[in-house]
Amino acid sequence: MFKRLRSFIQICNYVLISGCLLTAMPIAVWAQGSPIQADFVAEERAAKKAESMMHSGKLQDAIEYLTGAVAQMPRSAILQFELGNAFLRSREFTKAIECYQQAVRLRNPFPEACLNAAYACLDAGMELQAIPWFHKYLRENPNSPQAKDVEAELLVAHAKALMKENHHFDAKQTLERAREIAPNSEIVLFALARARSELGDTQGAIHAYEDLLKINPRHSAALINMAECYQTSGQLPQAVSWLKKYASSFPNAPDIVQIQNMIVALTEKSGEPKSDPQALEYTDSITQAGRYYRWPPNRLPIKVWVSQGEGVPGFKPEFRVGFFDALNAWMKASQGRLQYVLVNSKEQADLTGEWTGSPYDVKPTGHNVEQGVCMLASVDRGHDYVEIDRADIRILTIDRNNQQPLSDDEMKKTCLHELGHAMGLQGHSTNNHDVMFFSMSNTNWPVLSRRDKATLFMIYQNYQPLMSAQYGN
Repeated sequence: MFKRLRSFIQICNYVLISGCLLTAMPIAVWAQGSPIQADFVAEERAAKKAESMMHSGKLQDAIEYLTGAVAQMPRSAILQFELGNAFLRSREFTKAIECYQQAVRLRNPFPEACLNAAYACLDAGMELQAIPWFHKYLRENPNSPQAKDVEAELLVAHAKALMKENHHFDAKQTLERAREIAPNSEIVLFALARARSELGDTQGAIHAYEDLLKINPRHSAALINMAECYQTSGQLPQAVSWLKKYASSFPNAPDIVQIQNMIVALTEKSGEPKSDPQALEYTDSITQAGRYYRWPPNRLPIKVWVSQGEGVPGFKPEFRVGFFDALNAWMKASQGRLQYVLVNSKEQADLTGEWTGSPYDVKPTGHNVEQGVCMLASVDRGHDYVEIDRADIRILTIDRNNQQPLSDDEMKKTCLHELGHAMGLQGHSTNNHDVMFFSMSNTNWPVLSRRDKATLFMIYQNYQPLMSAQYGN
């Protein structure tokens, strides 16, 4: 199954306030050569040097230098703040938050430290911990020029927490309010686009990303997610165009190889036969030279064996249950014309299902974009269809983008898709609400659509319904 592009999450897209600018205090009140003035000068010099290192990309050097400076000046709120900035840029969020907390303890109020602590919490996925920091800033700085933006960002934190609980509609409503407060906020627009995408409102997500890119044409995550939206909606040339924009803008990006693989794979996919996405079925997309692939009557019921998944990273017993739920769904869609029986070994089986924790095991075409793969063996006996002889399915138990286990719903989508290939649907739908759409998408659910069912029935409609079936796991 084609794995849809990872939707990028905005990381560290906030303004980190310069520590030395925050020390603008009237030096004239200090006696020349006094210890206080000397401490201030040393503190300012250290902050400037650290900022220079960070701007040069030498984050570890800045962290080491600031750690030493803090040891010498442990009462310096500015150096704690700058050390937090260095950790935040390095994505060491917990350490960044600790530094900001210490900076606020040493100098309260410290509005910039409050904001960056909130941003660090957001980037760490700790939305509920970010909320008190935003409230503290707004309480202490109600008339700040940034107050409106911060109020909107507070709503973003609430919305992200809602999205984690799968309350996507409530999150979208919250973000719509945030946009009314700060219509040009990149943070708000990005989060709103993500919420709309999760709800299956792909066009709405595209509009939000377009508004964001008008403000910041080089917003890398928005460029990638625009491609994801067009891929999800089946508009592959547009998806390729946005991927190329990203690749040309960020030729040295860490994920450039994955992006280049996606460009090649989507370009190939756009050349495949297509059917009308609004038709009642999509048989035009799953035939080759006008011929179907299907199991011959003398091979029914299909002999099935599925691995127990022992020792496979990320495997859960629920995945195997989902596999059989998916298989039963296709059996039901055949209206009794397809059935299966379980066998005790892989060697006895005609259809096998196995699990893997390695992306390299699901890469049959050389493009690193698959979440599962169905390897079909067939025999051409000159009939009006090609006989399926064997189907071996292999499914990746972890999300290839973030290396985390798949959710039960995402796993069932993958099982439904690969089993569709195993039943003879040797192609893909162009409608992103079908489970046989070429990419995993937020717009389809872990159930067969009417078009999926109708297409399978078209392949086997001339078969006689069998007497009984065994559904189990």
